[in-house]
Amino acid sequence: MESAADSTWKGYSLAERDRRWNAVRQRAADAGFDCIFIPLTVDPESLRSSSAGQRGLRSDIRYLAQMENGAMVLPTDPAKPPIVVNDRGRGNAWVSNVLPTAEGARASWGPAMAQALLDSGMERGRIGVSGLKSGKVTHVRAYEGVVNHTSFAEVKQRLPNATFEDATDVVGYVRYIKSEEEIECLRRATLIAEAGLDEMIEVARPGVDEAYLYARVTERMLGLGSDHYHWALKTEQLGGPPHRTTEPPIGRRLQAGTLITNEITGIWGGMVAQEDQPIILGQIPEAWKPVIQLQADLYEAGLEKMKPGTTFGDFIDFVNGFGAKRGMKSLTLLHGRGMGNDGPLLTPRALGEKIRDVPFERGNAWVWKPYGMSADEKIEFVFGGDVVVRDNGGEKLFRRQPGMISIP
Repeated sequence: MESAADSTWKGYSLAERDRRWNAVRQRAADAGFDCIFIPLTVDPESLRSSSAGQRGLRSDIRYLAQMENGAMVLPTDPAKPPIVVNDRGRGNAWVSNVLPTAEGARASWGPAMAQALLDSGMERGRIGVSGLKSGKVTHVRAYEGVVNHTSFAEVKQRLPNATFEDATDVVGYVRYIKSEEEIECLRRATLIAEAGLDEMIEVARPGVDEAYLYARVTERMLGLGSDHYHWALKTEQLGGPPHRTTEPPIGRRLQAGTLITNEITGIWGGMVAQEDQPIILGQIPEAWKPVIQLQADLYEAGLEKMKPGTTFGDFIDFVNGFGAKRGMKSLTLLHGRGMGNDGPLLTPRALGEKIRDVPFERGNAWVWKPYGMSADEKIEFVFGGDVVVRDNGGEKLFRRQPGMISIP
């Protein structure tokens, strides 16, 4: 890949902006809202949250206004322009109508956000608020929502005759279907993550400091223009306790026989890609090979199943029953891809009961990484990468093949 200096991202087009705004307006109108309100969120740095959770806190304002920090009123009526609030009152190529907080970043955002709603004619409006709680396909790890409570309470106090209701899924289901512009950015982010993986394969050897390995992979992705992200690295001796970190693991060295699992994350155009490729410093144990093959076959079968109209209930049942046919076990593992903390989120702890009726749609994107397990669950294997749903099933955005990398 070319260096970041040769490939600076120029931003999404105004046509992409209009597509997003119009789609949100239509869903808001269908739900009976007079506007969609994106309030100030909690500060990502103040939460002991996962990297995915932190990235998702401000994902709605990033999606609708291409800003890292701000609040937004998007009236359902297309004749009314959106109004954005941020700490300096500065706009960008997407948004020109911007209000500053009264005294800059140290002031409460409540008065300025309330004024934006009043300027939009929402004194008695039915206002849909995104991020009040976890949604089905966005803010999926934010079980208590992402909204800054103090400033939002002040907004409600200043608009006593307005009605505020959760609209997380109104924005969420627009974000759920990616445009071709977004898919191309995700494709580029995937290539960046793969370049990070290539760097890991080049560097990982017995005796190498794990922090050095983490730094080399991170440096490679940043050099290709990725945003910074605390990607996950897990190392273990087979049968021993694992060590998982999203920071450089100081004081640890790789050893012969180390199993490296990873969630290498590249970002381009705000789209968060994740590539997972297990690596072992030695030979692949014979007992693992049937499980690895099971997972590879399940990976391809799952792609064929990812057709528009298939419900998650049908998909989950298919994946979770796949391993039993070979006397082993399998489990769905799938995370939505997008601007941050996208869903659906399917893990061993989040089994997807609330989304069984949600259908796949063309333009969905996720990291698909199902579990293959031995019958006694003592061996488990996960390979994964970024996928987009097309008419005929899942399209892989990466170049690798399922399996484990062996470095003798």
